[in-house]
Amino acid sequence: MRKFHLALAALTLSTAASAFAEAPYPVDKPFTSTVSRAQVKQDLIQAEQQGLLSEGDTYPVVSQAPSSLSRKNVQQQLQTAQHGDTLYSGA
Repeated sequence: MRKFHLALAALTLSTAASAFAEAPYPVDKPFTSTVSRAQVKQDLIQAEQQGLLSEGDTYPVVSQAPSSLSRKNVQQQLQTAQHGDTLYSGA
């Protein structure tokens, strides 16, 4: 009878310990893609053509924004900013 009580106690402790196991949060959900494999390949080709992919240590990809200013205009703006002739005086 004593062995039965020991076995019962061991069983009770083992089930109580498993009750404290933590579930992953947030609950893991399987990934379901809404894009076809062909569309992913097409997007990759388009990104390569636009130069949006990085190679080696060049991450993140930095691209130059188009500008309508001439080099002379940019140099004038630089001179104005360096001499403090702007309305903004800082915080």
